[in-house]
Amino acid sequence: MSAIKSVFSDSKSAFIPYISLGDPNYDLCVDWADALIRGGADILELGIPFSDPVADGPVIQKAFKRALANPFSMDTILETTEKIHSLHPHIPLVYLTYFNPIFHYGFEKFAEKAKIAGIQGMIIPDLPYDTPETDELFKSLKRRGVDLIHLVTPATPLNRMKGIRDFASGFIYYVTSYGVTGERKSISADLEDRIKTTKEVFSLPVSAGFGISAPDQAKEISQYADGIIIGSAVQRIIEENGSNPSLCRKKLEEYAQSISGSLRGKNR
Repeated sequence: MSAIKSVFSDSKSAFIPYISLGDPNYDLCVDWADALIRGGADILELGIPFSDPVADGPVIQKAFKRALANPFSMDTILETTEKIHSLHPHIPLVYLTYFNPIFHYGFEKFAEKAKIAGIQGMIIPDLPYDTPETDELFKSLKRRGVDLIHLVTPATPLNRMKGIRDFASGFIYYVTSYGVTGERKSISADLEDRIKTTKEVFSLPVSAGFGISAPDQAKEISQYADGIIIGSAVQRIIEENGSNPSLCRKKLEEYAQSISGSLRGKNR
């Protein structure tokens, strides 16, 4: 069993927060990660900054802009990841990255160094499953025991889900709503049915993301989703408090506690 799948063997729904690496700098991201894990994160998703993040809304777009104001290199990303991993080696780390940065770095080189740095999974929103690049990357990651995590949206037809299934491992990232990332006030009425169908197709844990921000939302969705992914709400805390590191760290840990606490004791 992979390190990621083992997280979902517990009776509760997993809490998976997201941070954009480099926002406002790489050293502070280690503190943000530490605070979120201490607050109850079961898996931590690390965003690699990119200049054209087509799947992300304004909060994460601004986070990437702040991150890219710093000198960028993939080696710095990997070094920062390794620092986070050394603090909490039992917590699986997942990269969310767009295709271009890892393509230019080189699949084999990236896969090898990412594994050494502590990465257990990768999410690539702009990489379709039916490409030679997906096949190559999937095999490269599989050789190292790193999961390739795919997104499924409300618009993904059943036949496409069945095609994705051959290249999916770890868990499925279910996009709860149309559009880009961002906080939303309401939950789609048919979300439970759509997640149930996705579980049946993939026989993998299904984690829900996009639009979740409040403990009551997380609690509701956790009744039928195996994990809860939250990015924009976390990044908003960093945006508003990052200039005061001690306060930001405190707020991140408290927020993580509020979300993870809402997921405890769930019966599936």
